[in-house]
Amino acid sequence: MNITDLGFRLYSRPVGCESTVGVPCRGLGSAALDPSVGYPDTMGRLVIWGAGELGGRVALLWRRGHRGEVIGVLRGAAREDDLRGAGVEPTRELPPDFIQPDDLLVLALPGSLKQRAAVMTLEVVKPPRRSILISSTAVYGSAAGRVDEDTPLGGGERAEAAVRAESDFREWAGSSGVILRFGGLHRPGRGPIGALRRNGVAHPGPPNRALPLIHYDDAAQAVFGALSIRDPEPVYLGVTPPSPTRAAFYQRACAVLGLPDPTFTEPLPHEPATFDVSRLRRDLLPTPAQPDWRAAATL
Repeated sequence: MNITDLGFRLYSRPVGCESTVGVPCRGLGSAALDPSVGYPDTMGRLVIWGAGELGGRVALLWRRGHRGEVIGVLRGAAREDDLRGAGVEPTRELPPDFIQPDDLLVLALPGSLKQRAAVMTLEVVKPPRRSILISSTAVYGSAAGRVDEDTPLGGGERAEAAVRAESDFREWAGSSGVILRFGGLHRPGRGPIGALRRNGVAHPGPPNRALPLIHYDDAAQAVFGALSIRDPEPVYLGVTPPSPTRAAFYQRACAVLGLPDPTFTEPLPHEPATFDVSRLRRDLLPTPAQPDWRAAATL
């Protein structure tokens, strides 16, 4: 059983091939979704609350690495059979009803509001030995200049929602918690280009704002690393630089989709943000499998 069988249309080709964007790509035989890239052999039952595109990939990495049982928490029955076929036990029971102190937990629900709601339900139980919160670079708002884990958090509705989710998670998980602030998750046809295809137009915004991105494969590898290493940092910034501007991405994506040229609001009065992922590279993702942002503008 591989990830394609599980219903995830992975962007993967044999090692040594050329991707559709003209840069070398990696297949599943290399570091892409590889459970043996030098992490310690942490073992135990893994609970993934939100076993979708990202959570499903993490579940399969854990099973491939023979690290232990995986329970995938789902909202519906659509993926139950596929998960079982991959050795993952699906459930619609909520983790507060069964989580154990020796478990490992990944919170991978879509959106800060759902993540925060999940954390609030967990406050009645003791946190397990390692918990991972999938957060977002939205916490930085319209940051300028160099951005890393210590950059002051921004304002605005999206940023404030993400900040509240992180704050509640820290209060509950304490020193056992790790926050991964991912850029826009993508694979061919899903992510920013998927929203553009559905809506027919790009969401309004300045042309020179950076658009931080990371492929689902690389994000899953980073989560796997955060579960595995002995002493992770409390926060990691999960992006694969260099990040395009909104103008660069949406001009390319509109051309791919055959849509009119995008329109933008007024430019920001400063240079686009640049994302320093030294901590991520050092601990969790030394070599991204999908480093070229242009892969996010493919179908």
